[in-house]
This record gives sequence, structure tokens and C-alpha cells, in this order.
Amino acid sequence: MKEKLYNYSIKCRLDWNHILICLQSCALTQTDAYETSLVSLADVWESFTLSHTDTYDVSLLNHMYQKVTSHSELNSEPMVYYKRQRRIARKLKIGQNINFSIGMKSIDEHDRDIIDMINVRRRFNRCDTLCRGNPITDAGKRTQLVKMLSVVMIPVLVITGMTGNNFASSIGNYISSASVRDVLYFSIELGALLRIIQFERDMSALYVSNIKPETKDFLLQRYPDTDLAIQNLSYWPQGENLIPEMETREKFLSYLNKHRYQLDVFDQSVEAELNFYSGSIDVLLRWLYDSVSESGTGSIWKDVVAYQEIIVASELFGRERALGVSFYATGGFETREEYLLFVEKQNRANVTFESARFYSKIAFDLYNVELAKNPNVSESIEDFRNRIKSNNYSKESASIAEAEMWFGNMTIYQGVLTRTQKALALNIDENLVKASQDGLKSVITICIIFGFILIVCPLLVFAVYTLTSDIQKYSILIADRTHKLKKEKKRTELLLYKMLPKSVAEKLRQDKDVDPEKYYDSTICFSSIVDFENISSHSTPLQVVKTLTDLYKDFDHRIAMYDVYKVDTITDAYMVVSGIPKKNGIRHASQIGTMALDILDHIQNWVVPHLPGVRLEIRIGIHSGPAIAGIFEIKMPRYCLFGDTVNVALKMETLGAVNRIHISQTTRDYLLATDGYDMEERNDDVVKKDKEVCEIYKGIFRTYWLNNSDDFMPAKKTCEIETKQQT
Repeated sequence: MKEKLYNYSIKCRLDWNHILICLQSCALTQTDAYETSLVSLADVWESFTLSHTDTYDVSLLNHMYQKVTSHSELNSEPMVYYKRQRRIARKLKIGQNINFSIGMKSIDEHDRDIIDMINVRRRFNRCDTLCRGNPITDAGKRTQLVKMLSVVMIPVLVITGMTGNNFASSIGNYISSASVRDVLYFSIELGALLRIIQFERDMSALYVSNIKPETKDFLLQRYPDTDLAIQNLSYWPQGENLIPEMETREKFLSYLNKHRYQLDVFDQSVEAELNFYSGSIDVLLRWLYDSVSESGTGSIWKDVVAYQEIIVASELFGRERALGVSFYATGGFETREEYLLFVEKQNRANVTFESARFYSKIAFDLYNVELAKNPNVSESIEDFRNRIKSNNYSKESASIAEAEMWFGNMTIYQGVLTRTQKALALNIDENLVKASQDGLKSVITICIIFGFILIVCPLLVFAVYTLTSDIQKYSILIADRTHKLKKEKKRTELLLYKMLPKSVAEKLRQDKDVDPEKYYDSTICFSSIVDFENISSHSTPLQVVKTLTDLYKDFDHRIAMYDVYKVDTITDAYMVVSGIPKKNGIRHASQIGTMALDILDHIQNWVVPHLPGVRLEIRIGIHSGPAIAGIFEIKMPRYCLFGDTVNVALKMETLGAVNRIHISQTTRDYLLATDGYDMEERNDDVVKKDKEVCEIYKGIFRTYWLNNSDDFMPAKKTCEIETKQQT
């Protein structure tokens, strides 16, 4: 069909691309089917010519249609408008493999068809594009599901992340508290070991400074205590700070025993003894520092530091005690360095202990409580220190008794520090236990929250999925009903447009007043069936109605190709006008004239269905002139024409002849201006004798017969010409 239309469009000098686009758009308006629709060539051509008579000459379009429809190959197969491909083609045959058939529609194509069905044409900004979606299609449903799950799950994931962070923090605090408690217990063991080694160091210094059996007995009593304290350590630290002699517990015991055996063999000095034991004690203190620094002490770090400082201060006081024992046992310091060392240890011990009291008020309070139990110790120790600082003793002043008194007082003072240390350790342990319990509660609470989230999340997903499915169902239902509503609205509009002109119908729909309007250039045509009463007498009412319905359908189909408007049909009368309501200059007469020739040519082959052999005959009357058009009635509006032009046109039909087109002189003048029409004057006096016509037109009134037109070619003659050309 495209090739035939294209070839003929060249002959008629028409724009082929524009015609093809218009044909397809006309086919689109004719279809109500979902995927495809059978579209007759006549329906497409009718819609095309109706909307493009202002672009192309009607006579050319009419000849073009007749030429195309004369080919049997075009009329033998129904044409199909494929909506998605936007093209017209023949109907698919069974088994024909074409990629755009209904059976091979993909899901995406189905989705696009649904979107086309609802015909949503809105402009969205970026935010609307992100937030909105089409839940009707499967792809849109998945997109909406993802969006809704994102809205629900993002807060859940945030809460889960925060809960997980708190869970990790609680677990870390719980483990840290347990680690700090282990370090605390180990530091207590180290403190006890340091104190016992200090006792052994002091007794060894006393023995070296004053070798006597009683000093030897004091020293030997300390050896088992030291060995037992070393054995009672929960574990033996490992690291880079160890000296070779202290890599293991056994090596350290062997190292101490070797020194003990060699004490009487080699002539040892007090300074050497102090250095020997102080080296081991320094290693133990480094163990303490390392263990505390590696553990996360958290909020109790000040108490832990104070606890550590008390242990260090106790060691420094122990060295002061050892040097004092040597001073009183020997009657003075042998060198100035020993005196300075005593002063240094005393000052460092005092500073370290003050540091511990600064870090922890609890340590300060505990120290005061323990010191109050021995009120005279501080004064006695201060007296002994002043005598040592004066350094006025001599060897003759040496006294084991004073050395024992100094040792005893310092031991009592160190006992105060030891009890303070233990009380502080217990306080730290209580805080750690409380922190561990709080951490355990937090872990349990977080586990419950996690369990709740794990239970709620699937329920949320299921609820969102169900909600999305329901939305899709309701959306499809709404879209289907909307489509039906639009379809019914379109049918209502088409029915209204058939009853009234489109411009008038639009005003009525908008509740606007439709005032009568006068048209100065118009042509009115009346036609009626000859001897209709006789035909009706031989027919039933239903047969009469069916005959008129079929006839007027054909007439409506023919006049759709011209720039005319059907005003009314009353039984066998058929009224058509051109130039009203759409003004078309002086083309109104030519449009009506060509249309009348087309109808007359068409009626000659029209046979009454229920009366074989009976052909219909009509009379046609045409007159041109001014007329007034307006809406008659409100509840059932009708578009009516008023004026003498209507009356004269009706007279032209009434006074006309069978199968002839009777026109007035006014219409003849318009047709002469157009050229190409064959007309002859009517020579009888039938019109001149009519009183009504004479009253309207006073004077000479001539009428004419319209025989043919150069722009109109009857269908039979067209077929004969084409047959000759093919021959």
C-alpha cells in the first residue's frame, strides 16, 4: 500500500512523508486494542482527509483514495496498525515469524505497553525521578521495592552499626577489665616479691657490714621466704628487658643461690650487695611498668598509676633502709658517694610517694588511715634520718641495736605502704569488677537488641514486599479503570462531536455561552430519496430503519473526505453545509459541488437490501448565501441553520429532478470562479412558478444543473481507464 500511495502522491504533487505520518497517526486514533488493531483503509483515509482538507485539495485526495481502493490486492487483506512499531502493515498470518508479534513480546516490552496504556506525560525534576516510580510494571515494582527497603533498612542498618560498635566497645571493656585485673593480681605478687627481696638485700647488707653470727641468722631466715615468693609468681614474664640470669624462674633461683654461697667466700662490700639486689629489683619494676602500660586501664588509670608509684616508692625506701642499716652497723659511711646515694634514695622515695598521692586521693586517704595506726613511726624515722644526714658517727659508735631499731622502724613504715598498696589494689579490683559487670550487662542488652533486629528485619522485608505487591495490584486496577474511563470519555467526545461541531462542543463542555453567529459565505445542500413513501410501504419499520442507517453511513463516509459539515437528517432528508462552522473562503461551493457529484455517483449502484432489483434515486438541491448558525435547545442541543439560504436550498431539492443536482445561480457563480465544472441552465418554468422563491428573489431567478467536474472522476470511469492502461 505504501508503494501505491507513494507513486500516486508524486502524480498529485503531495508530500509523501507527511501523508505517511498522518496515516499512521490516524490509525492510532482508530484503535482501542492493546497491541494491534485491525484498521480498514477506508477508516484511515477518512480520518486523514477529515483532518487535512485544509492542507491538500479535497478533489486530489478523493481521486487518490479512489485510485488506491480500486486495487483488489489492497482490499483483499485487512491492514493492521502496529502500535509499538508505529507503522501500518498487513495482518500477520498464522505461523509467520515476525519479531514484533504478540507471542514474542518480552517483559520489558510488556512494561512499556502498560506505561503507554496509562499514558503518563508529566515532567519530573531529579528529586521526583529519584523518589517516584511506576509500580505497575515488574521492573517498576522491583525499583519501588528497593526504594522502600532502602528507606526502611537504612535506619535499621545505622542502628545495627551503632549497636555493633557499642557491642564491640563493651566486649573490649569487658576483656580490658579482665586483663587489668590479671595485671593487678600479678602486680600484687610482684610487690610481695619485691618486699621480700628487699628484706634479703637489707639483711645481706647488714651481714656484710657487720659479720657476726646473729646477723648471719637474720640473713638465713630470709632465704626461704625469697625462694617461696619466686615460686608463687603466677607466671614468669618474657621480653627484651630480661637479663640472662632472669630469663626463667629456675635461672633466677640458681643466680641467687650462687650469690648466697659466694657471700662468705668473697669479700663483698655493702655497695656491691646493694647493686646486686637492686639490679634484680629494677628488672621486676620494669615488668610492672610494662604490664600496666600494655593493659587498658580505662577510667581507673590514675589509681593504677598511684598503685605503681607506691610500689616504686616502697623500693626506694627499701634502699634507704639498707643504706641506713649499713650506716648504723659500721658507724658511718665509708665514702662520700654512699652518703650522697642515701640522700638521693630518700629524696626520690619521697617525691615518688608524693606523686602517688597526687594521682589518687584514695591512695592519700588510705595512707593516712594506715599511718594513724602507728603515730610514732614517722617521728622516729625522721630522727634516725637526721642523725644519718649529720654523718658524725665513727666505727666506735657502731651499734647493731641501733641498726635493728632503724630497720624495724623502716619496716613498719614500709608495712604502712604495703597495706596502703593492698587497700588501693582492692579498691581498684572492686571498680574493675563493677566495670566488668556493667560491660556484661551491656553485652547481654546488645545481644537482645541484635536478636530483635534479626527477627524484625525479615518481617519488615516481607511487609514491604507485600505492600509493594498490593500497590502494584491497585495501580494496575486504577490504570485499567483509568484507561476505560479515558476510552469512554473519548467515545463520549466523539459522539458529541458527531452531534455538534467541535468548536461548539468545546464551548458547551466549558460551560460557555454559544451565541448565534452569522456566516456570509456558505453553501447548503439538501438531498432526499425519490419515492421513499412507496419503498416504505413495501418494508417493515425495522427494514426502513436499517436501510436508512446503511445509506447514511455510506453518505457519512463519503462526505468525510470533504470540507463539509452534516447538519441534520430527517427521515429521507439529508442536509450538509460547507463554510459553516469552519470558514473556508470561497471553497464552500466547490466542496459541496464535488461532494454532491460523489454522492450521486455512489447512489446509482446502491440497491435496497430487502428489495432486490430496486435501486434508490435521489434529488439534490444546492444554494449558496448567508446563514445564521446557532444552538437550539439546551437539554438536547442541536446545531441549526436559519435564513433564506436554507429555504432556497430546500426548494432547489424539492423542485429538482431525479438523479440530478439542482443548483441556484449564486452557487453557479461560485463554481464558475473555481473553474472545471460542467453546468447547464434549466429551461423549464418550474422554479419561476414557485411563489416562495419569487417572494425571496424578486425578478429573474435562474437555476442550473450540475453535471460533472474536472476534479471528480466517477469510480466506473476510473476503473475503465486503468484497465485500458494495463492492457
